[in-house]
Amino acid sequence: MDLDLSGDGFRGVLVGPPVGGYIALWEQDDVSFWRLPGEPPSILCAGAMLRVDDETGRYRELGMLDHDSGLLDLRDLEPGPGGAPVSQLVALTPATMEEAKEESLSGGVEVASWLGEVALTAAGRGEWLAVHEGSWEGAAPIVVVELARDADGAPRTEVRATPVPDDADFWSDHPVPHEAERQVIAVPASDKAFALSGPLILSAFLSWGMHPLLLGMTFGPNPLGSWSEFGAL
Repeated sequence: MDLDLSGDGFRGVLVGPPVGGYIALWEQDDVSFWRLPGEPPSILCAGAMLRVDDETGRYRELGMLDHDSGLLDLRDLEPGPGGAPVSQLVALTPATMEEAKEESLSGGVEVASWLGEVALTAAGRGEWLAVHEGSWEGAAPIVVVELARDADGAPRTEVRATPVPDDADFWSDHPVPHEAERQVIAVPASDKAFALSGPLILSAFLSWGMHPLLLGMTFGPNPLGSWSEFGAL
C-alpha cells in the first residue's frame, strides 16, 4: 500500500492511544514517539478520521505525519464543502522511545478512561473495538470489546482477552478453567459497562508486560448493530 497520500512530505501513520502527553505513530516499517502539545485531539478514535480498511470491513484510523516539521494532520473521514479535506493539524515534538515510555507512566488512569470511551463510541457506531500490539499487523495479545447477546437474547457488554491475563487486576476476580486460551467477562450492556472496559484493557496489557504507548486499535462492524441505552437494538 502506498501511504504517501498528500504528496507534500506527509505520510500515512497509524495512531496509537495518547498516554501521559505522548503518542506513538506507526509506519509500515517503523514507529516513532512524540510529545503532544496539550490535551489529545478530540477527533482521535471518534470514528470520524480517515480510515484504511481491508476486505472484511475492519479498519484502522490513519493520520498524516510530516517528520521534518512534526506536524500531524488528522483528516476528517467526510469532506467539507466542495469536497475539500477537513483536517486538524497538531504540532508534535519528537521524543525517544525511552523518554516517552518513562515520562508517560503517570498517564495510566487517563488512558484507561480514554480506551473505555473509545469502546463506548465504537459500540454506538455499531462496531467492535480490538486493542492489540501496535503495528500494521496488529498481532496478539489482544482484547476485544463488543456488544453481544446472552442465551436469552438480552444485550451484554463482552470483553475478551487472548491469552488469559493471569493475575491481572479485575480479571483475576473472574476464575477461568485451567489452561484456557482466553478469558471473557460479560455483563448486561450499558454505557457504564462499555466505559469500564478501559481499565480491563489496560490491566490485561500491563499483565502481559506491554506499555500502553505500544498499543494499536482496530475497529469492525458488529452484526448486532449499534448500542444505545435509549432505544432498542
